[in-house]
Amino acid sequence: MLSVFLLILPIYILIAAGFASVKLKYLGAEEMRGLGRIVLRLFMPAMMFLAIASNPITETLRWDFIIGYAAASLATYAASFGVARLAGQPFGAAALEAMGSACSNSAFLGLPIATLVVGPTVALQCFALAVLVENLLVIPIAVGLCEAGQGAGRVPVARILSGVAKSPLLAAAVAGLGWAVSGLTLPGPVDQVLRMMAPVAAPVALLTIGATVAQLSLRSVGFGVLRVVPGKLILHPLAVLAAFTLIGTLPHDLMIAGVVTASVPMMTIYTLFGQRFGREGMTATAQILATAVSFFTVSLILSLLR
Repeated sequence: MLSVFLLILPIYILIAAGFASVKLKYLGAEEMRGLGRIVLRLFMPAMMFLAIASNPITETLRWDFIIGYAAASLATYAASFGVARLAGQPFGAAALEAMGSACSNSAFLGLPIATLVVGPTVALQCFALAVLVENLLVIPIAVGLCEAGQGAGRVPVARILSGVAKSPLLAAAVAGLGWAVSGLTLPGPVDQVLRMMAPVAAPVALLTIGATVAQLSLRSVGFGVLRVVPGKLILHPLAVLAAFTLIGTLPHDLMIAGVVTASVPMMTIYTLFGQRFGREGMTATAQILATAVSFFTVSLILSLLR
């Protein structure tokens, strides 16, 4: 267990550094938000494109991973939604809670931890596949149900699809798939530039997570938070592990990377959805608590997997 703690400790030290830099006003919140936008719009897409385009499509696009991760994420969403409804939550609030349980921060947190555990090659493959599942399936369904629960009548499908289509990570994934299908080799200078950009993404992303948490306000820990946080940190990774075990065809390292990706806290924009749907207090508190507690839950899950 101690070895696992020490393995992922650098990840959380970087998060703490980002948190402290904003809290102590060493760096401004707007500066850190700018760094986050650079990572999301330039460095992460570069990593995504490189991960897909530089390998044969038959090695990158694993349908057993996609089916297992999608099924587990949707099962987690359905279970969390059902629990929230049984607890008396309105449709929209239950949909928002379920989003927090089923949508991982695969880019800013899942990828760095998976890289430490299984190495960059497998971690990047897992990252690319998880982003495809989240952006094409889980997030659109979650946003659609949240919109429907706000009494807006018909779900604005076109607006949801437009938002998904504008995702830089999704655009990079589609471009990478197209390049991989073509069978062409990346030109030397392009490949070199992408490989120079890739190592920068993870540490800066971790700093921005800490900075984001520093800007949130911890509210009273209500029952909604006590449903969302265990759902994200425990139920989601266990569901992914069960799905991969039932499928039984995934390489061990890729399976580990998928479970790690599911075990990290919810996506960083979860609080923005909370603001949009009138649940900012719950989502902010869940984000802070999940980030803090995940150090222990991720360590526990890795110890069990090992």
